[in-house]
Amino acid sequence: MAETAARRAHLNLAESSRRLFELDPGAELDAGEGWLFGAGSAEHPAISNAAFRLDDELEPSELLARAREFFGERGRGFVVWVRGGVAEDAELIATAEAAGLQSIYEMPEMILAGRPAALPLAEGVELRRLESAEDAEQYWRIAAEAYRDIGFPPEVFGFYRGLEELAAPGGDAVAFLADLDGAPVAIAMTIVSHGIAGIYWVGSLAEARGRGLGRAITAVATDAGFDLGAELASLQASPMGAPVYRAMGYETIYDYRLLLSPAP
Repeated sequence: MAETAARRAHLNLAESSRRLFELDPGAELDAGEGWLFGAGSAEHPAISNAAFRLDDELEPSELLARAREFFGERGRGFVVWVRGGVAEDAELIATAEAAGLQSIYEMPEMILAGRPAALPLAEGVELRRLESAEDAEQYWRIAAEAYRDIGFPPEVFGFYRGLEELAAPGGDAVAFLADLDGAPVAIAMTIVSHGIAGIYWVGSLAEARGRGLGRAITAVATDAGFDLGAELASLQASPMGAPVYRAMGYETIYDYRLLLSPAP
């Protein structure tokens, strides 16, 4: 039976997370038959230590037991990414909550079935593809500054290496920078898998906001995903980004819930 858009979007998130974990030389992964666990160099449980169920038939109790063993051996807390309102995750949510995991963050999972309308760029803005190690360094610098405004610890972005290789021409990932008057101020990337163009790490520096950069760079990343053969685009929206994405035509299909299991 064909997989639903909701499931394919979830699988894209897990696969994209795996590929981003692989940019962290200190990260450790456990990719089993029906799960993916990633422990990054940073100890932050909600960002750098994540568990995904890949097989909806995997028993929730088995997933949690394996996750607690994997992260417990490393002295880490972790979050399980679950899909609120999706029938396949109802038992997983109930089992996790009964085991003491707590919901600490929610965000809408949004999809777009076609290319967003093109809008003119603000004066002084140039969009360009990430091509070099220097570009990658600028990318993560902007991410650290932009996401600090919604509570992300800036240091979690300091461990990534090799984004320019992940986003090299001929692959299934592309990253972009937006320059304002010659200086990089905004970022976005797309990673294509399962027929989905996953849009990740979209952000703008505070001083550059209000010029339509978030929409512009999300649109170019979305278009790049379709150029690579994706059937749908997908993203997880922050409170700051959600209105921008809705205006582009992205629609919410469920809400992700991050269920926290604290460090042992």
